Amino acid sequence: MSSLRLFLCLVRWDVLREIRRKDILANMTLFALLVLFVAVIGVGPDAAARRDVGPVMFWVAVVFAGTVGLSQAFAAEREGGALAGVVTSPLDVGLFYLAKVSAAWLYVMLMEILVLGLYSVLFSFSPWDRLGAFLGVLAVFTLGYMAAGVVLAAMTTALRGGGEILLRILLVPLMLPFLWLVLRVSETLFGAVIAGGALGGPLRLPHFFLAGLAFDTMYLATGYLLFPKVLEE
Repeated sequence: MSSLRLFLCLVRWDVLREIRRKDILANMTLFALLVLFVAVIGVGPDAAARRDVGPVMFWVAVVFAGTVGLSQAFAAEREGGALAGVVTSPLDVGLFYLAKVSAAWLYVMLMEILVLGLYSVLFSFSPWDRLGAFLGVLAVFTLGYMAAGVVLAAMTTALRGGGEILLRILLVPLMLPFLWLVLRVSETLFGAVIAGGALGGPLRLPHFFLAGLAFDTMYLATGYLLFPKVLEE
């Protein structure tokens, strides 16, 4: 079987498994909805405050809801003891990692699109005239987020109860440089002034995509190299 065909089979298996389980997407979306709901109550009816605080809360909801899905990324393999089989099998562990990242990217992207719709309702914001730009930013950020998150999820999956907390503690600081870029480009997308402009001002979309893809490449390359070592431990 060719590497591409094996990769596609692994992605398809992972995505279909999550579709059958149904709870992961619902849990992620519900978590994000609760974050946004609390935020919109805290901000109140002030339109200017909603405009400037809303984008920050959108990304907080996306990042922490994503960890809900990542914490379950290896649930099936953990319960069946399959991770040890992956290490000892002829399967290219790096290919398995890329498939995990791709599958996680797909269902987290779906969650983010749902959250964007919820955000538009709760914060009275219309993203539809710039939907392509929003999806592009989400796609680039989510790829790097999943590339780093899958490695850390593999490290923390054996901890069971405390694994999800440790995953967030490790992942969020690792993503801070990328989140700084995302918040700056959000000033352009949302028409907001975040942190009073202290982040460096609005970032143009071409500059974000250039820097974001560089981050994606760095996270993917590092994850590809570290993932086999993580599974061996």
